[in-house]
Amino acid sequence: MDQPGKCPPDGSKVWKRCLLVLDPDLSLRECSEKLKSTAWCCQHATSAAQALVHLQQHDISVAVAAIHSGNQQYLAKEIALIQRQYPQIHWLAITDNTLDQRCSWLLSANFIDYYHHPLDWNRFADTLGHMWGMTQLMSPTPQHKPTDKRVPIIQGEHPLLQQLRNNLHKFGNSDETVLLSGETGSGKGLCARWLHHLSRRRDGPFITINCGALPAGLIHSTLFGHEKGAFTGADKRYIGHLEQADNGTLFLDEIADLPLDLQVNLLHFLDDKQITRIGGNTLLPIDCRLLFASHQDLESAIEEGRFREDLYHRINVLRLHVPSLRQYSEEVTLLARQFLEDCLVSGQQLQFSDDAVSAMQHYDWPGNVRELRNRIRRAVVMSDDNIISAKLLGLESSLNPHQQCADLADRRDELDTEVLLKAITDNKHNISAAARALNISRATFYRLLKKCHIRP
Repeated sequence: MDQPGKCPPDGSKVWKRCLLVLDPDLSLRECSEKLKSTAWCCQHATSAAQALVHLQQHDISVAVAAIHSGNQQYLAKEIALIQRQYPQIHWLAITDNTLDQRCSWLLSANFIDYYHHPLDWNRFADTLGHMWGMTQLMSPTPQHKPTDKRVPIIQGEHPLLQQLRNNLHKFGNSDETVLLSGETGSGKGLCARWLHHLSRRRDGPFITINCGALPAGLIHSTLFGHEKGAFTGADKRYIGHLEQADNGTLFLDEIADLPLDLQVNLLHFLDDKQITRIGGNTLLPIDCRLLFASHQDLESAIEEGRFREDLYHRINVLRLHVPSLRQYSEEVTLLARQFLEDCLVSGQQLQFSDDAVSAMQHYDWPGNVRELRNRIRRAVVMSDDNIISAKLLGLESSLNPHQQCADLADRRDELDTEVLLKAITDNKHNISAAARALNISRATFYRLLKKCHIRP
């Protein structure tokens, strides 16, 4: 029998070998089912960050990556990041017919072999088994892997970051639902991934769905799945995200955008943990943890009739607020260096200039952590030497911020006052109606009135 890896058994007495599946577009979701009978345990990842978490937890020596012409540059960087820490991994590529000659360098540089869609799963499993056997001959002793699973998501000593890390570790040990709040780009998705990583479900799937990114007509099918022939165009059975997340975690981002009728269905699932696919009549038990996030004020959404109050109380068991970057701006340099390290490919060396550090410390970061990460990624690509300047980051205007900030603050107060007075007048001095017109809560409206010295 094969030597046991570090994946747990699936209820049988056969220990499984671990396979890393780097799949940014989730096109290889069927790997787990197709390879189950061949004693493989698939660990799915959409990025290098997720892959490194799996590699820390399991004895993995073989990996596959799903490549097409649209993601080759992204995968080249992600695989380079993984290989810097785990050069012993043997890679197998899975491609489609859109792959062009420009991808040949990526295949020859990183992969032992490749397969085209549609896969011959028997041949594919044979190749995986041969690759795994070769790695065992080359590495007879287990490789050392970090054992500390309490790695902070963001290093820094600011009290807000310490509180965030403490809450993550507390909530990670629970199986209750968590509602993550915070501004757009503040890192709610990253925190959701870490809650999964810190939980007992860490070896199960982590599935994400953005409720605001799908047309209303598709969300039901995406969440609950459908049977073949359930509606026009349903030419085969589709396994929904809830079912895909069985024994794992489902992260529902922008939950405020979920239509009201689906909010009812989601509430029923939270109560009985069962689903029925569209067009089916079989109740399917599902064991998954649900995490929710929204940058909107859900209390205001309830007042406006856009969100069910009973669902709000059901998902708001544990509340995790992710602070905005400007609230811990003292740590921006440390965070920037962490992102820069993640972006560098093997052998590349870059550092921030003094003016870049100063600009990052003075900038307001309206896009939060996401904006910081994206600016650094762009600067790494555009850099012609080993220095990242404020100009490369697009932050030259932040180098002399004091007068600009004063002028901007004065102008913003004027605009706020004008907008508030217009909303009050247009709604005949009805404060609730004025707040709804501006898409903010009454509490926020009153706070702005006080700030602008306006008597209601």
